[in-house]
Amino acid sequence: MADDIKLSELEQVDEAFNFPLFDAIFNRRSRRFGLGMEIKEGPNKHKSQHQPLPLDEVEEAILIAAGTGVSGLNLSDMPHTPRPDNLDAVQNWDGMCNTMVEHVGRTWASPCGNHGTELFYTNDEGVYLMKLRDVQPVHLQEVASRSDRDRLLDFVRQNRIKLFDGRLDIPRNTGAIMSFNLWNANMPGTTLFMPITDITEEMINAVMLQADLGQYVVDDRNNMRPCIDQRWIREGWVDTPVPLSMFESQMMLATAGAEGAFIGHNILLAEQALGLGGWLYGGMTSFVVMGGTPTGRGLGFRFESNPKNPNAFPAPIGIDGQFETFRPPYYKDMDAAVDAVVAKKFGPNGTFNPFAKKPVPYKNRADFLRQVPRTPEKTIQIAKETCRYVWDTFGTFPAFAPPTVLYVYIQAQHIELEFYDKYYDGPAYLKSHKEHMSKWHAGAAKMRKVA
Repeated sequence: MADDIKLSELEQVDEAFNFPLFDAIFNRRSRRFGLGMEIKEGPNKHKSQHQPLPLDEVEEAILIAAGTGVSGLNLSDMPHTPRPDNLDAVQNWDGMCNTMVEHVGRTWASPCGNHGTELFYTNDEGVYLMKLRDVQPVHLQEVASRSDRDRLLDFVRQNRIKLFDGRLDIPRNTGAIMSFNLWNANMPGTTLFMPITDITEEMINAVMLQADLGQYVVDDRNNMRPCIDQRWIREGWVDTPVPLSMFESQMMLATAGAEGAFIGHNILLAEQALGLGGWLYGGMTSFVVMGGTPTGRGLGFRFESNPKNPNAFPAPIGIDGQFETFRPPYYKDMDAAVDAVVAKKFGPNGTFNPFAKKPVPYKNRADFLRQVPRTPEKTIQIAKETCRYVWDTFGTFPAFAPPTVLYVYIQAQHIELEFYDKYYDGPAYLKSHKEHMSKWHAGAAKMRKVA
């Protein structure tokens, strides 16, 4: 792909950006049969007569931007009122916007603007990470005009980290891929996207949010023992217990699943607009894909055993220097991890620091941010005690959930139209699919006609 290509000048890109939203929603389908694939037996037996055709850089860039792009600045249109000292007053308190971690707007939603999910992907050329956690927007709306599309390729190129060459090797004979996906998952010519969520930062922020609301975490595996010094309860800063296992499973893991699903659904809708096939699926063992077993290096995640529970499966804690969680060994201890989350809000370059360099959506930046109340010191101390209790008691953080989570996979590919024409009674694909080869890959389409 030429470095000087302008997406704003490509007719096929313009058609994709103007594709009707509701057509994409109501015609979203899993279209699993791609060029070069084969179903060997059964009533829909079919072998493609075409070679696999990888997505080009523009196709991948649009899918990535739709899935996990930086879209501008979120509005943070919430109250900014200090947390009352009296718990009775907390019941009617309208809240503090400083639960927000960032003002960065993304194409997908995340609690408190945290956006702890990063998108990994693989194609025939290599394995990549879109490293976006520290990327800041410039404008309130980043893609507001046709000319703004020209930045999408640079956005991907500048923030993409190549982890290693060649397609990700997911063993196909170990049960890591469910049998019904073996025929087409991660095959040549496809692009496989993998959203992986770090839940540690979101969990630290959620503990502070709970404390502000008068809630505190208790260890339901240990007679509902409070994970904090009981003086905070006696003093009346918190009074409502939340079981740790429920907190992690119903709040943190649910959030992780939602974030990956948001990204995946965005990519699927963009596939309809571009005329690409693909689908969102599970059915692959995430620890194998991330690299936690001897079957292969996977994505190269660092896995650590739990000294307090030697029988527990090692936990994926991150990739050194690229995707690091808010816990040891990336921080000295859990107190330091909590301090790091607080610093993202109020530190020298914090989201709510009037003198920071981060962009904000407000007109009168300094005057506005000076009026935003800080997180109370009591709340910060409760967060430190809670996180320290989890680490000291269970030897890991979180206690029961893995620090990083991979739930869903999203594949993109060029579909085999002949398969759908042969077996389906009615339109199984859209006009965008029918015309994709001629509009996006004229040379390849011509070769197919000759063949």
